[in-house]
Amino acid sequence: MITSRRSTGLRAVATAAWLAVVAGVAGGGCGGLKYPACDNDQDCNGDGHKGVCVDHTCVECRDATNCATGQQCQQGACAEIPGYCDDTHACPSGQTCGSDSRCKAPQKVADAPFVECDETKVCGSGSHCENGHCVSPPAGGPGCTDFPSPKFDYEAQDVKSDGRAVLERLAQCLTKGTLKGAKVLLTGHCDARGEAEFNMSLGDYRAEAVKTFLVGLGVDANNLRTTSRGKLDATGTDEAGWSTDRRVDIEVR
Repeated sequence: MITSRRSTGLRAVATAAWLAVVAGVAGGGCGGLKYPACDNDQDCNGDGHKGVCVDHTCVECRDATNCATGQQCQQGACAEIPGYCDDTHACPSGQTCGSDSRCKAPQKVADAPFVECDETKVCGSGSHCENGHCVSPPAGGPGCTDFPSPKFDYEAQDVKSDGRAVLERLAQCLTKGTLKGAKVLLTGHCDARGEAEFNMSLGDYRAEAVKTFLVGLGVDANNLRTTSRGKLDATGTDEAGWSTDRRVDIEVR
């Protein structure tokens, strides 16, 4: 009887040991996911890890809410937002922080145009001041010495019929006449109404419209230069004056 009890006890111990081994093997082979594999965010936070679960993989962020201020989420990782600024993120020297929390470089101030003549700088004998330049009459033959400025309707950039007649004569002088090969500066103007920026652009459009018309008549585009004075030289206070302000000056050089 004593031997029987001892045998039974040994079998019980062996069985328990075998079960422990089986449990250990099972625990080692199938006992949960290994980082960075995951089923939910909880799987990504533990053992020194911190993150979120995206497509069964632990990553640093799912979107910008998982990142610090001034960072964005890119392919699961937090990265600095280029040019971001606030009270704790200063801009580089010379830049300022805009309302959109982005650093802004200072806008370059355009150089003032060269002024050869004005009320205080008088042109020499035989020339007159036009658009800040001293201009002499073109040394052309008959019909090639005077080119009145084409006029334009309000806020329009189409060349009117009387202006087209002037330009047709100018084209003849530049392609076949005594001014053949001469350089021409076309300066667009506007009346005083409207915003300065709008009028500067409209002056450009008007000068380009005149250039396009002349090129269509055979004038070499390389001999034509355009610029704009916008409403800088506008003097009109009524329609009669405004109609004179809306023009493109022709300077043969």
